[in-house]
Amino acid sequence: MVIAAVIAAVVAVSLALSWRNSRSRGITGIEAFWRTAKTFLLVLAVCSLCSKAIVHTCRHFNPPPPPIIGP
Repeated sequence: MVIAAVIAAVVAVSLALSWRNSRSRGITGIEAFWRTAKTFLLVLAVCSLCSKAIVHTCRHFNPPPPPIIGP
């Protein structure tokens, strides 16, 4: 939960900075916003896939212990 909050904060700050710095690059604020947003969505998608693969691999090679049944 904390990691998701940190990622959301970094994305928000980066998008705000791209909007502010767009004037010096000669493009509109909307173009800068969408370019940065597309980049972050791509990075988040790749990170999501990699983290799911890591968790799946760890669970595969380190299964949880069997439940103890009985008194």
